[in-house]
Amino acid sequence: MKIISSLIILFLSIVLFFQARADEFTCAVNSSFSDSISENWIIKHLQTDEPKIILSKRRLNEIKKAIKKDSIVNTYYDYLYQNAESILSLPILERKMVGRRLLTVSRDALSRMGILSTVFAVSNEKRFLTRLNEEIIAVCNFTDWNPSHFLDVAEMAYGVSIGLDWSLKKLPPSTIALAKKALVEKALQPSFKEKYSRWVKNKNNWNQVCHGGLTIAAIVVADEHPGLAARIMNRAIANIPIALAQYGPDGVYPEGASYWAYGTSYTLLMLSALQSAFQTDFALEKIPGFIESALFVEMLTGPSGLYYNYFDSRTTNAWGLEKYELLAWFAGKTKNRNYFNREEFMLAAKKARHDKLLASRLSGAALHWISATRDLPQKAFPENWKGDGPNPLIIFKSRKHSSSNFYLAAKGGRANISHGHMDAGSFIFELQGVRWSVDLGLQGYTQLEEKLGLKGLWSSTKDSKRWTLLSKNNFGHSTLTVNDQLHQANGNATLLFFVDSVTHPQGQFDLGPLFPDKLSAATRTFRKLSEERLEIMDSLTLTSKTETVTWAMVTQAEAEITNEGFLLTQDGKTLAVTLLSPLNAEKKITSLDPPPLEYDMQVPNLKRITFRMEAAALKEHGGNINVHLSGEDEK
Repeated sequence: MKIISSLIILFLSIVLFFQARADEFTCAVNSSFSDSISENWIIKHLQTDEPKIILSKRRLNEIKKAIKKDSIVNTYYDYLYQNAESILSLPILERKMVGRRLLTVSRDALSRMGILSTVFAVSNEKRFLTRLNEEIIAVCNFTDWNPSHFLDVAEMAYGVSIGLDWSLKKLPPSTIALAKKALVEKALQPSFKEKYSRWVKNKNNWNQVCHGGLTIAAIVVADEHPGLAARIMNRAIANIPIALAQYGPDGVYPEGASYWAYGTSYTLLMLSALQSAFQTDFALEKIPGFIESALFVEMLTGPSGLYYNYFDSRTTNAWGLEKYELLAWFAGKTKNRNYFNREEFMLAAKKARHDKLLASRLSGAALHWISATRDLPQKAFPENWKGDGPNPLIIFKSRKHSSSNFYLAAKGGRANISHGHMDAGSFIFELQGVRWSVDLGLQGYTQLEEKLGLKGLWSSTKDSKRWTLLSKNNFGHSTLTVNDQLHQANGNATLLFFVDSVTHPQGQFDLGPLFPDKLSAATRTFRKLSEERLEIMDSLTLTSKTETVTWAMVTQAEAEITNEGFLLTQDGKTLAVTLLSPLNAEKKITSLDPPPLEYDMQVPNLKRITFRMEAAALKEHGGNINVHLSGEDEK
């Protein structure tokens, strides 16, 4: 225990250091913490009982009792049980690539293994163990787990690991030996090859997923390979702070809601596994912004139940099971049951069971976290919120007793980061249950990689083919465009200020870096004027190179041009988009259905409404553009 305490004290001191300098923090972790875990330390502190990955004998017994006494836990377990039964009739997984990825198979494998092993651990029904054995044998006999796309390996490794651990040593010895051999030879050892390990120091979700999956695999084989396990764990604990630093300072995950769920899930699995196997998570959860990210994802959910889906994110799953599963962990850590709404979770679980949806990768881990959420105190969330960092956000919501369902989410940031879009200055806006301003979010990768090539899609340089896509460039976002040209890919739009007012919150972004030479200064200010009205004020300083400025909003509503601007209609509601200044702008509605390119994202009824202004007209009004968005009940 003294060694564990020393490690925790050392790591906490590094975390405090991070608060002053994030870059120095990661360097300090790499130099000071690396190799603190020895082979002897592994041998001395590794739990010998199974399960030891996330679950334990004690927790498993508590979960069994909770299934009988807690309707929430019972409903979720019934959902997993239904999943386990449905898996029995599915064909055994085969090694089938989709493009350059094995990821679909890996995710199916880990989902199946997690579900089967969880239900077996609770029910002790042999039919689930038999099928788990068949699935493990199948994937462990694959030629490889596709190390050229190492996410595939990490997720497969996690699936095999929990399948082994949660089966409570009841798999055939030959299967256990085969699986451990596969974990070592197909996952752990290849991870040290230079051509497969570019993710080790990444700032994005690859870091979290790969270190998380491999750490759990290392724990499973640590009884036979303690030296290898020590190497894997030292590398993970030294480098995962690089990715977690991106959550700081306020919890904003730069890659958006979908990748928050992906990266965060593997971090939580890793932390829980370290805690259960070694009684310490090395204080990784203390990195500033990580715990706060739970509030970020809550605030990212609009009244419609849709996420603000900036970058390569989906609008869906804001009220889905996976979000609740993850937030159950945060509810326990923060002692705030608002993070885990039991009533909403019950509805989501029943719907998933009714629709026969496949459970997520979390299964047994989620059962563990959910069963620990009873009797927590409740702490209210803010109505307005800002999150700073690489991709700063502001969010305004309706006041507590308002029926308007007002929701604004707007962002700054830059395009040349992981999964980036040219969307700085853009916003989504909801009122009266309608999402009026939309973000296209995720467009599938496989077809785009075939059309544009890997470098074409994933390069973020200014001349990248990525920026030809409507879903990625500024022409497909509700933002400003100058001279009909792309934003500067590396231009960073920072958050200048945020005022958290009860009635009139406001926030301002510096958009100047998006338009070098074209504008000498540019700010965009969002201000809530009432429960039914939003003001967007752009203040621009023009240069001799400024020709035109276009104010755009992307929508799926029906649109018509009016004297003042546009009138939008959707779901029986209306929204007025009014240009107050300058008055002599060209108003235009451009259909984006079909989109400009045949491989662009297809979105039904998508259109762009624009106010286009000549430089001379803007100068007459001091370079200011003032637009109001107001609902039908605004007087």
